[in-house]
Amino acid sequence: MKPTPAQSYVPAASRRAFLQAFGLAALPLQAVSAAEPVLEILDTHQHLWDTRKQQLPWLAGAPEVLRRNYLSEDYAAATEGLPVRALYMEVDVAEAHLNEEAEALRRLCASKSSQTFAAILGGRPSSAQFEDYLKKHSEGGFLKGLRRVLHTPETPRGLCLEKDFVRGIRALGKQGLTFDLCMRPNELNDAAALAAECPDTTLVLDHCGNADTKAFLKAPPSQPAHRAEDWQRAIDRVALKRNVHCKISGVIESLPAGWTPEQLSPVVNHCLDAFGPDRVVFGSNWPVCLLGGSLRSWVKALGEIVSARPPAERAKLWADNAKRIYRLG
Repeated sequence: MKPTPAQSYVPAASRRAFLQAFGLAALPLQAVSAAEPVLEILDTHQHLWDTRKQQLPWLAGAPEVLRRNYLSEDYAAATEGLPVRALYMEVDVAEAHLNEEAEALRRLCASKSSQTFAAILGGRPSSAQFEDYLKKHSEGGFLKGLRRVLHTPETPRGLCLEKDFVRGIRALGKQGLTFDLCMRPNELNDAAALAAECPDTTLVLDHCGNADTKAFLKAPPSQPAHRAEDWQRAIDRVALKRNVHCKISGVIESLPAGWTPEQLSPVVNHCLDAFGPDRVVFGSNWPVCLLGGSLRSWVKALGEIVSARPPAERAKLWADNAKRIYRLG
């Protein structure tokens, strides 16, 4: 069997050079012998889109760097040399295109032609047809969870706590599927409340609760979206819910060019400490991460931030927790 990108075999000397080149020297290897696989990274937040086939209403108002197609081959180029497999994350397509997105991802994952091997699909938990939608797209095992973006301007505050929405999130738990929470940082109390309403559903809080990293700078270039202490307290409340996990992602996008790992560390370390080593996963948020820097720059920075943590904890962050939380092979 041909190895996947996460199972490639390289000589020990080349492996060391690879790690040093991408700032990953602090990350744990499974073994040092040339007969063992190199470090595995599971990216739990990969976006792909093709506007020739999809309608993404939000893209018209997005920064210029995002107003182009991002395909599997582009992701392969962005991660060249890195031992990465990817979990696709829905891209907020127009509601009428949800089934098309799902079928396209089914084909992509089944083809084994790219690093993408499973998916978090978009959907509408409040819909009366939601359980039928899940059943339709659960065949083949590529579906691992669902997301409905909650932080868009047209999304009403408190939507995730409405009766029908809660019913849909409970349905996910019954089918062993997760729900990714992508919400405004000043609404994180809703995440804690939803977790309490749906104790049998695994929730994953995207992008460190959409923290505005500028809030932790001594001299922020613009007004942060929240106060640092408010976000910290909200994260702590969410972390008390044992069925909520945190995705370490989305923290470079709110900073201007020239950011440093030290500027990212308050957000990253607070989430790692609040949720603990067993309830955190890595996500690139590619290509949206390009608003702050390349995928490689984010991987390198995160490697530096966590370098002092125990090897077993680093392994959980980069891949092991994702395998368990999203039930990945």
